[in-house]
Amino acid sequence: MNIANLNPLVRTGLDLSIVICSVGLCLLLLPTRFPGMEILGVGPSWLVMWTIVWSLGRSIWHATTAGIVLGLIQDGMTFPATTTLGTMPTHVLSLTIVGVLTFWLHKRRYLDDTILSVSLAALLLTIVSELVTGLQYLLQIAIEQSPEASFDSFSYLWTNQSPVILIAAILSGLWMPILYYPLHLWWQKISAATKSI
Repeated sequence: MNIANLNPLVRTGLDLSIVICSVGLCLLLLPTRFPGMEILGVGPSWLVMWTIVWSLGRSIWHATTAGIVLGLIQDGMTFPATTTLGTMPTHVLSLTIVGVLTFWLHKRRYLDDTILSVSLAALLLTIVSELVTGLQYLLQIAIEQSPEASFDSFSYLWTNQSPVILIAAILSGLWMPILYYPLHLWWQKISAATKSI
């Protein structure tokens, strides 16, 4: 099938359906733990990975919008919104930061379109995303409780969450090519077909 020969409306609809289906697949994979896809109950950060793939070569507004929308969707999936630590922090902030950092790294040419570079970016930006979420927990605890409780929460998060963050980052880096390659190839074909008109 030659994408350039398709009607522009059909091409846009096909691209939109690929975007929606790939986000839906990532949302389905987020709570799923297949053998080989998890270590100690921790899986890859699929929405961080999708945000990175989407933000490569796009504008800052596209990257920011993707982070906000995916963050809101992930917040909606983490219902109920209360935990033992109080209300949950939002994923909007962490995914928006991932999108903006991906845009910035790509614009400054620190991040290119190779699989190795994108896998390394997934590893590092998953750590950034998890740290932003952890800092939201700490800020919430510092506001609601005493400084001693805040220090205890910091040591709890540091000792218990640091292995989780590292495992999620490593798995995200390893699984990134499976998500990146088909989506990047598709968006390259769409871009080439649009420019040829």
